[in-house]
Amino acid sequence: MSALALTVQLPDIVLEELVAQVTQRVLSALKTSPDEGGWIRGATAAAQYIDCPVSRIYALTSQDALPHHKDGSALVFRKAELDAFIEAGGSRRA
Repeated sequence: MSALALTVQLPDIVLEELVAQVTQRVLSALKTSPDEGGWIRGATAAAQYIDCPVSRIYALTSQDALPHHKDGSALVFRKAELDAFIEAGGSRRA
């Protein structure tokens, strides 16, 4: 029996959403989610959560435009505050 190859081309936005959903499910299954307990630790995880570049997280936090907290030198974010930021339109790109 021969194997068949299947190639599927997806638009970048669809592929990014698929990757984000799979990542979230895997993290939930492992129970090692970076945002466990309502907190997100680190700029990279926050960027993934609100779907923007990490550089934008740093720019917004340095301007105090994005709600954030510090644990030593590490940035931490409350999911509820990021959700409110997004709902207020703060995640729109110029």
